[in-house]
Amino acid sequence: MIRITMIFLCFILAAAAAGRYQAEVRVKEKNEQLRTLDRLKMKEIAEIKLLRAEIAYLESPNRLAVIAEKATTLKPLTGAQLLTADDFAVAFGAPTQQEQADQKDNFVKEVMAVAEVSL
Repeated sequence: MIRITMIFLCFILAAAAAGRYQAEVRVKEKNEQLRTLDRLKMKEIAEIKLLRAEIAYLESPNRLAVIAEKATTLKPLTGAQLLTADDFAVAFGAPTQQEQADQKDNFVKEVMAVAEVSL
């Protein structure tokens, strides 16, 4: 009976050793995958930094001003070119203050006419 127990314990020991070996191999594989992902992450971060630097250069106001001067004949606005709030409203179809006053007068006249008719 002792031999069977010894054989059984040796079998359990061998199975435990095989299991531990497989676990170590998996851990090493996962660690390698993590290192690979970290390297890829660092490459992506470096690329993002480079792209942000390129965007900053391309959006630079001084650079854009030079390009605008070469490509167009535009100049800064003068005070005469700007619209007041009333002019802006009129330009887009809103009634002027005089037209609003006239509408109010017409409304009052219409109400008075209706009141006279109903009396």
